[in-house]
Formats: sequence, C-alpha cells, structure tokens
Amino acid sequence: MFTLEHRIRVFVFQVLDRRVEFLLLRQKPREEWPLGPIVGPVTPGEKIEQAVRREVKAETGLRRPVHLMELLQPQKELFGDLGLVEWPFAWQAGTPTEPVDHLEPGPTVGEYCWLSFEQAFGQLESPADRDALVRLQLNLQ
Repeated sequence: MFTLEHRIRVFVFQVLDRRVEFLLLRQKPREEWPLGPIVGPVTPGEKIEQAVRREVKAETGLRRPVHLMELLQPQKELFGDLGLVEWPFAWQAGTPTEPVDHLEPGPTVGEYCWLSFEQAFGQLESPADRDALVRLQLNLQ
C-alpha cells in the first residue's frame, strides 16, 4: 500500500535596519540533528497554512507572521511505498521597528540562532533547503 505524507519546512526571518536574520533550529538531542528550518507534519484534514502556523508556534512561540509566503513548488520524493511532499514557506517574524527579541522554544528544540544569509546558507545541509533560502533572499532584495 502506498502512503503519501506531507511536511512543511518554514524559514523564519526578520528584516532589521541594515540586515536580514534567519532563524535556524536544532532539535534534541543536538548532536544528531543539523541546524535547519522548522519542520513538521501536515496532519490529515489540515490545510498547509494551518500546519505552518501550528509548527511555528510550537517551535518558537511566535503567533502571527508579519508576512507569510510560499517559497517554491513542493518538493516530492519517493521511498519505496512512501511518498513525501515538502512545502517550503517563509515567515517574517520581525521588522526594524518591532524586532523579535524573545522566543519560547518548544520542548524538542535543543538550540536556535539568528544568522545572516551567508551563515545560514553555510549551516544548511539539504540542497532543497539551500535553494529555498536563496529564493527567500532573492525575494527580499
């Protein structure tokens, strides 16, 4: 029997006076996970945007984006009888007048950091995540 799962990958960022910062998370246990965007499942019957909002709130405590955008067409992969569709999004969390100065990391978050584009790009291991980050950076220019 074939199973199809949907997952969201959300890049949280803030636009400050002279720079843009990107939030990357590392799940617990920290040694086993690379830094990356917020990742979570889309539950049956849930809309993609609902999953984005639920996961960002659970992982960071952030409740409302300044701006929410889909970054690319969904990435599709097959693993035998399992299909995976990943939906990349960007969530603007802060502005020059209202920067994010406090997060409430969820219980599975082992570490988080705000990084410049160059630093974030260097930390990402997945080519799809790097592509999504580049797309986001180009949209912000």
